Amino acid sequence: MTTQRNFKTQVRARMQQTGVNYTTARMELLKEYEEQHQSARKEAYQEHQTIVSRFFKDGAMTVIPSKRRTRAHILLYLINYFQRGQSYTEQEVNHILNELWSDFAYLRRELVDYGYLERNTHGEYWLTAFSPERWGTVLHDEAPAWEFYWLPDYLNGQEKQVDFFGTL
Repeated sequence: MTTQRNFKTQVRARMQQTGVNYTTARMELLKEYEEQHQSARKEAYQEHQTIVSRFFKDGAMTVIPSKRRTRAHILLYLINYFQRGQSYTEQEVNHILNELWSDFAYLRRELVDYGYLERNTHGEYWLTAFSPERWGTVLHDEAPAWEFYWLPDYLNGQEKQVDFFGTL
């Protein structure tokens, strides 16, 4: 039995509307929520793919987006070039990013600032282990929806890399 009061209220309202029992009403609502989640995930992926594809040509970036929300999409895509659980020297990070954009230092700083890469005082970088906490930060309203749907599973090894251009 669920302990979420709001959900129980919704189940009981569904029971009253349709005349089905609690279990059936609950299953119907859960199925609807799952369908909505899948639909939202698909929309987020399409938005991400559309935005990222506008800024890449032949596997390299053509321009840095000026809008933070758009830039977040680009940075989110760039984390595909880093392996989970692997540490990188600053030179290795620079080399990876230099293949995509000449101002690799800017990209490196942005990846750290957006919480996608972490670093220590010894100059080591690694892909964050958890999705960045966005509540109460500047990026709260600017983080792409795709970050919410894709990043946690990617960081846990349950999601594959996103390769729009055949370059990874």
